[in-house]
Amino acid sequence: MFQILILPFALLALFDGVHAARLSLRGRPVTPGSGFHRRSSISSHTSRLNDSQNLMYSADITLNGETFQAMIDTGSSDLWVIYNIPGAKDQGFNSTLIYDGGQVSGTVQAATLEFAGYEVPDQFFMLVPEANNSVGLDVLIGLGPGQGSMIRFLGNSSAADPPLDRIFRQNTSTPNYLSVLLGRSDDPEEPYPGELTVGEVLSNYTGILNQPKLDVTIGNFTMDSVHLGQHWQTLLDQNGIIGPDGETIPIKTVVNNSIDPNKATVAFDTGYTYPQIPEYVAEAIYGKVNGSSLQNVTELGGTFWVVPCDEEINATFIFGGVHYPIHPLDLNFAVRDDFCVGAFQPFSYVVEESITGPLYDMMLGMAFLRNAYLLVDLGDFVDGSNRTTAPPYIQLLSVTNATQASEEFAQQRKNGTSLLANDLLRKTTKSTGKKIAAWIIGVIVVCVVIGLLLLGLCCMCLCRRRNNRNNAGPQQIWPVSQSYRSISDPTPQGADEMHLVHNDPVYNPEQTYRTAWDPNYKA
Repeated sequence: MFQILILPFALLALFDGVHAARLSLRGRPVTPGSGFHRRSSISSHTSRLNDSQNLMYSADITLNGETFQAMIDTGSSDLWVIYNIPGAKDQGFNSTLIYDGGQVSGTVQAATLEFAGYEVPDQFFMLVPEANNSVGLDVLIGLGPGQGSMIRFLGNSSAADPPLDRIFRQNTSTPNYLSVLLGRSDDPEEPYPGELTVGEVLSNYTGILNQPKLDVTIGNFTMDSVHLGQHWQTLLDQNGIIGPDGETIPIKTVVNNSIDPNKATVAFDTGYTYPQIPEYVAEAIYGKVNGSSLQNVTELGGTFWVVPCDEEINATFIFGGVHYPIHPLDLNFAVRDDFCVGAFQPFSYVVEESITGPLYDMMLGMAFLRNAYLLVDLGDFVDGSNRTTAPPYIQLLSVTNATQASEEFAQQRKNGTSLLANDLLRKTTKSTGKKIAAWIIGVIVVCVVIGLLLLGLCCMCLCRRRNNRNNAGPQQIWPVSQSYRSISDPTPQGADEMHLVHNDPVYNPEQTYRTAWDPNYKA
């Protein structure tokens, strides 16, 4: 009986080990007053970026046995917390990270980190007192290039390497890549799903490994200044955006000393809800839409193209000769009833204030990454890599079917229904009680069924024992048969055929596209 009961738990533990390098991300709205935007050094103190940061993704991490929900940021490289970690070791120096809307500063300490199934002893992190935190977050783990780590720069040793570098250095057989998939959800309690992997790819998206390898560009850095703001960035194909009219949009880079001045430098960042693109590119996408106008949108804290909510807008990005169509629902964002904006926000650099010059031409955030599975191979960006290590690269896998996306937009935006993100949050709150009640009932039913099965099994065993006792002779009261199978006996049939099968999220182009922020989302 005990063996029967413990088997499912053993299987669960084994199943958890199979997913050791995979994390489910949870997106949540961030307080509008939060000062967290991007590191100002990333834009060389020159970018006029206005990112409302209304959504960030989090995942569980553990420091010295204490579990926290950490914000995931591919636009920075350091780990910091506002909580005292029991047993943490002070490293004897301080650090400061500067963001557009504020900064964090504190002492650098070390503790055992558990992240994505990996354990990293003596991982350096920054303890940020509340008085030194003006960005409105509690815990943040940066997954950007190690060259962007301020703690590593100040620590000046491999012991101060950021988490990803530490993971790959101590697990040399693990591929040096991470991947991010921002998904689509039908569950109002998980409206902003995502998946992050370290050292593996999602099983249903292995095709990404066959996509073109896009070189990671470094930009206009010297060896002494690379820590100022390296992103995971690459080159867009020449004139690599197709606008709503089916024509390519001419683009010239503003990045100084770019390896190809005819191609725009593009950075990827999960921390941006709204991608940032040059003003003239945004105008080419939205400017010719009937009824569109450029306005300052207070709710979003910046300038956006205001567009009719039922106007389908199409755009496609091209990387390595591969087309990546953007879903119309990711190009036309509903702010409130009958008020929509172009989610790809216009921005520009103030070149005269530049220190090193612009580092990229556009920042592709969540509205783009919902349409492409992203893989970044760190290559020789990992601290301590030798000359035989390949350079870093990026791969993208399209997950949007343009034809199906057009049909979904027409169905959801042109049928007169509306459900905004705020409405969704209110609906989620109201439905939680009902959903929990249903869940509890389901658990009770399952427990009752299992209990009845176990009771029946006990009865069968008792009956069989009674029958055997009645039919046996006196010398059979103490059975001579062994209670345990001899190790020399053949293996029971099926004992070597136990397999675990797990169902990873599968992209289904037939699935109705329902986003948590779209006005026509139906839970």
